[in-house]
Amino acid sequence: MNDMTTPKSDLRHQVLHPGFVVQVDERIDQLLGSEPAMDRIRQLWQNAPVLIFRRQSLEEDEQVRFSSALGSCESAARKDIQSPYHEEIIYFSTLKYSDGRFVGGFAGGDDVDWHSDQTFRERPATGAMLYGTEVPHDGGDIYWANQYGAWDLLPKDIQQLIEGKKGTYRYAKRYAMLNALELKDKEKANAMLSLPDAQHQLVLTHPRTGRKALYADPTTLVAIEGLSEAEAARVMPILFAAGGDPSLVYRHKVHNGDLLMWDNGCTMHRRDEMRLDQPRIMKRTTFRLSASDYPVPQA
Repeated sequence: MNDMTTPKSDLRHQVLHPGFVVQVDERIDQLLGSEPAMDRIRQLWQNAPVLIFRRQSLEEDEQVRFSSALGSCESAARKDIQSPYHEEIIYFSTLKYSDGRFVGGFAGGDDVDWHSDQTFRERPATGAMLYGTEVPHDGGDIYWANQYGAWDLLPKDIQQLIEGKKGTYRYAKRYAMLNALELKDKEKANAMLSLPDAQHQLVLTHPRTGRKALYADPTTLVAIEGLSEAEAARVMPILFAAGGDPSLVYRHKVHNGDLLMWDNGCTMHRRDEMRLDQPRIMKRTTFRLSASDYPVPQA
C-alpha cells in the first residue's frame, strides 16, 4: 500500500503538502482531554508525518503530556539546556541567565543542513516536538523533506541495490560537519565521539500504511552494507540528493505559538540562518514511537 492521501477526520485541519504536512486547527489543551481526539491525531500523524499547530498557548506540563500521549518521552541528555521545570524539555534560545549562561542550545545563528535526529544512536527516538514561545521575526525558517517521496524518486536500480541493506551511521561525521553548532564542552564531545557506530536499514517501511521511506542522513551515513568504499561513494550522493530534492520540501515560517511535530523515521529537516539581534526561545521534546505504529529504525 502506498497511500499518498490524508485520511478524513472530524478534526479541523488543512492539508499543506499532500501525504506529508497537515495543519491542525485545534487547541492542544482541549485535545488532551479527549482520547478519541488523540486517536484521530495519531491517525493523521501516521499518514502525514509533519503536523503544524498554530497560535497555541501551552504550559510546559501540557507539552510533556502531549508528547507522552504519542510516545515515550525522553529525559533530556543535555542537562545544560534542560528546562528547570521539566526534565523532558530542552530549550533553544539566544537569551541568557543572569550569570551569563545561555538559556538554551543553538544560540548561534548558523544554518543547519538536512538531517534526521539521533541517526547515530542504536535506538533513535524518532518523535519530535518543537514549541515556539518567542520566535525571531526574520530568518530561522524550518524545512522538512518527505523521505517517502525520496524513496519514490530513486532510480529503480538504486532502490534494488539498497533495499534490505543496512547503513553505518557515525556521530563523528556530524560533528565534523556541524562543529560550530555541536557540543562546546570537550569532555561531552569526546564522549559522543566515542559512541559506537549504529547500523540501520536504509529503507524503513511504515507498519500501518506500507509506505517506504529512505533513511539516509547526510550528516551521519558513512557506509552501506555490502558495498565497497568506492561503490558507496557513488551511491550515497544519489541518496542524499533524493532526500533533499526541492519537490519534496515544505518550508515553514515559524510564528509565536507554533507547535511543530514530526517523525524522524520518514522526514529530514533543516533551518535557515537566524538573526542574533532578535530574541528566541523554543522548547523541544523528544519521544520514542512504537515500531508497530510508526517507521522506527531498529538496531
